[in-house]
Amino acid sequence: MGPVLPETPREESPTSELYKVVKQLRPLWLPVILGGVNTGIQTSSLSYIGLNFFAQQYTSLRPEDIHCEDTPELVYCQAAIKDNLFWSSIIGAAGSFLHFTLGPFLGALSDTIGRRPVILLCSFLGYPSLLALMLFVYRNTSLYYTFALLPLAELPVLAIWFAFIVDLMEDTRDSSVAFGLIMAAGLLATMLGTGIGAALSLKAGVLVMAIVYVVILLPYLVCCLPETLPSTKRHALSCAAAAPGLGLGILARNALFVQLSTLVIGSTFIGNGFQRVSTSFLQTYVHWPKSCNNFAIAIAMASSVAWAGVGLSFTSRIAGDVGTLGLALFAGALYMLCFAFVTEAWHVYLLNAVLLGPQALAFPATSAIKSRLVAESEQGQLQGALTTGKSIAESLGPLVFSFLFQAFSASGNAPGQADQLHSRHM
Repeated sequence: MGPVLPETPREESPTSELYKVVKQLRPLWLPVILGGVNTGIQTSSLSYIGLNFFAQQYTSLRPEDIHCEDTPELVYCQAAIKDNLFWSSIIGAAGSFLHFTLGPFLGALSDTIGRRPVILLCSFLGYPSLLALMLFVYRNTSLYYTFALLPLAELPVLAIWFAFIVDLMEDTRDSSVAFGLIMAAGLLATMLGTGIGAALSLKAGVLVMAIVYVVILLPYLVCCLPETLPSTKRHALSCAAAAPGLGLGILARNALFVQLSTLVIGSTFIGNGFQRVSTSFLQTYVHWPKSCNNFAIAIAMASSVAWAGVGLSFTSRIAGDVGTLGLALFAGALYMLCFAFVTEAWHVYLLNAVLLGPQALAFPATSAIKSRLVAESEQGQLQGALTTGKSIAESLGPLVFSFLFQAFSASGNAPGQADQLHSRHM
């Protein structure tokens, strides 16, 4: 990897540095925590909501009597796994297209009109999919409406938040620590949301999500979220930044940018593709009900919180941001290698506890390195392009890995599934 700008020694202690960064991030804590809680509820529920929807075509049971979140081993739930995986992958591909066309543009737009208007726009576009999800859960309308609207709820607004963070930092050397703290808080809130989702029924979980978004989060964003980019530091929107695809050119500005972008996008493609099919693999070949899935997610998030919230501050001091990135990539490769030998639920728990946490350091470290290489007026475009490349990889990775999973698992059934085929609809 090419040379990175040297990091000057810190005079303050890690504790003082953390406290200083926490104070500078004050405007973000409420949306990060509430957004994390809702993400946790959605993570613990959405896959099983999809199973319940697709299982309707494989059984004569009434929709309200289908509970694949509790009995994923039943034949109609097993039959719905591939449908659910297929449509999730299609949604990911659609989201990838939107990210490609809008990601750098939204980042560059925030450099022109400010961060706050773009964040509000993306937030409002996310509500229709939540409404459609509520209609399915409570009225059994088609879940395809939710699928159609989900890409709008996943616009690359995270890039604007990262630029928002860089704007708040008085010392650019604190960027990686700030990214890590925000990720840790988000993961901790997501872990709390996962626990809430596990304790609630699917219907109650979706209702809680709607209340949090509409009653608390939306009013806060409208009334309290500040603007962090002064008008004196904004610049006109260029055609190169607005045109689909051309805005990604900032990722190839020089050899170092190309190397960093390749590392982040490549590892994201593999990691997210693997993560998407790992749940379907466990549902198919291991007894993996919703309770096991929630516990595994909770362990993974606890490990990630510890590493992103505390470990990042120490690893960045010891090994720098480049060394931190290397540690994250090594942990990801080792995790996927060990997953091939999983046969029991506790194997997954152990892997999540030991190796998932360090992987959370990759994106903060890379974003921090790149944020020090461009001017403040280009932060939105840079973070937008980087997040777009990452989001495209997040979408295409599951699509490719889903195809491979279905191709290699088509020749055989899961253990015990053959016996269930003789007792369909029981």
